[in-house]
Amino acid sequence: MIGHSLHSHLICAAIFLTFFLCTVRPSVCQQQHIEGPVSVTVDVSKIHNYVAPRAMGMHTSVYDNSLSDPKLPELLIAAGITTLRYPGGGYADIYHWSTNKATKWRGTDPPQYGYIAANADVGHFLQLVDKIHGTAIITVNYGSNLAGTGGGEPAEAAAWVAYTNGDPADPKVLGKDSTGYDWKTVGYWAGLRAAAALPQDDGQNFLRIAHPASFHILYWEIGNELFGNGYYDKDGEGFEEDLHAPYDKDPKESARQRHKLRKDLSPETYGNGVAAFARAMKAVDPAIKIGAVLNTPPFDNSWGLDWNPGVLKACGKIIDFVVIHWYTGNLLPPDWKVLDDASYLSAPQRELPDMMAALLELFRKYGGENAQRIQLTVTELGSRPFAKIDDPSIHGLFVADAYLSLMEDGAANIDWLELHKDTFLSEKDEKPGPAYFALQMIHRLAHINASILEAKSNNSLLSAHAVQRRDGSVGLMLINKDPKNSATVKVKITGTTLSASGSLFDFDARNPPSGYITKGGPSAGLGNEFSIQVAPYSISDVLLLKTQ
Repeated sequence: MIGHSLHSHLICAAIFLTFFLCTVRPSVCQQQHIEGPVSVTVDVSKIHNYVAPRAMGMHTSVYDNSLSDPKLPELLIAAGITTLRYPGGGYADIYHWSTNKATKWRGTDPPQYGYIAANADVGHFLQLVDKIHGTAIITVNYGSNLAGTGGGEPAEAAAWVAYTNGDPADPKVLGKDSTGYDWKTVGYWAGLRAAAALPQDDGQNFLRIAHPASFHILYWEIGNELFGNGYYDKDGEGFEEDLHAPYDKDPKESARQRHKLRKDLSPETYGNGVAAFARAMKAVDPAIKIGAVLNTPPFDNSWGLDWNPGVLKACGKIIDFVVIHWYTGNLLPPDWKVLDDASYLSAPQRELPDMMAALLELFRKYGGENAQRIQLTVTELGSRPFAKIDDPSIHGLFVADAYLSLMEDGAANIDWLELHKDTFLSEKDEKPGPAYFALQMIHRLAHINASILEAKSNNSLLSAHAVQRRDGSVGLMLINKDPKNSATVKVKITGTTLSASGSLFDFDARNPPSGYITKGGPSAGLGNEFSIQVAPYSISDVLLLKTQ
């Protein structure tokens, strides 16, 4: 076992190679400053979208040493997190849920395995999901079978659906996979979930969690970043495990062979695999949704222009959602190691319109009648990997803006990478970071199924987002991206009549408050038109009551 070194290789290398966005050019938007009042308008009559039940997500992994921390559920609930992605990024294609073990990495001899933390197995993970009264988005293993001799097996994924969602009394036979392994019945796996741990552990006690009821987990990704499997990489083996083609002991020979074996690693092969997984998994639970992994458009073509079309030609008419990963922010000269704060903070406005347009065009071209039903999930979100960040507070501003912007565009799920990272919660002591408080600010603002309204700002350094709750109250979030100047914001809200009384909450990303709440409380002088000061690099939530 090589432990955390493989963890770093699988996760970080995948992120770095996959999302090499704008390294060789400076900021596309040099930092400017707010001068004079900023005008923000909200039209309650114009509804852009709704807050999806699973939108507030977080990336969780089998290498997380603090996944069973007793303080964690309360913290996640306070931040509004409803959905956890599991078992992690690059680990998804080597991890086997039924044994809590990993396939050896790239057929290595002697074998090398990834680090799996204690109490991070699927049983403990589902107990965490239960404690937060939430759900999950699960990434099944497309890259490797249980024996480590070939690609992932649909039957293994179907058995996972049976374990989480199945009825212990269901006799449906899952059958043997291509290696001859017998995946038994739906009831077998659901029965393990329902059972209490045995006094003498037979190796399966981690699956016995005394939970007879189904978890009703609906969203299932087929593999992780498979475009990084070596198909496009002439000089390397790729970064994502995919045993649909073998690895050679010699990395150079392995790279040559995998690049040559295009059929086994091609986007069409993966798309057909998604279809096969969907058939097997939906035979267990027809209500689930199946997602295919795409290369994030249109900013990164380093892993092949034909990946997205090839995948969607094969499965676009049957999938329920697509998966993208969004890492952003340029690097600055002269050493190209420091993150450009301005490009990072402006990314939701600069990049998302083109990204969404490209995805919608793909859906229309390859989805047929299914095009209107295909959803978007962003199961990994973050800043440019490995970049040096001078001011970590910018993560809070970006997270708030990115999550709400993606919700406005209809994203069904968004997952910050990751749960235990200083930007969200410290693995050492669960101390909240700026991304935690930013999500908590969204939670104060936007309830599930709230209407997302049209909100406009006339200054690019002041982002505005607005929602209307079911009781008619309106929530407004203002994000000041100016590192030096406060913003005087003049707000005008039309389409409803609002009370002068409400609430105001502030999060100063550079000086987060102690505890797990942002500062604020009741406020007066609001209504349909009012002015408010928003401090530099800070977020303000204004909650306005509808006049009775």
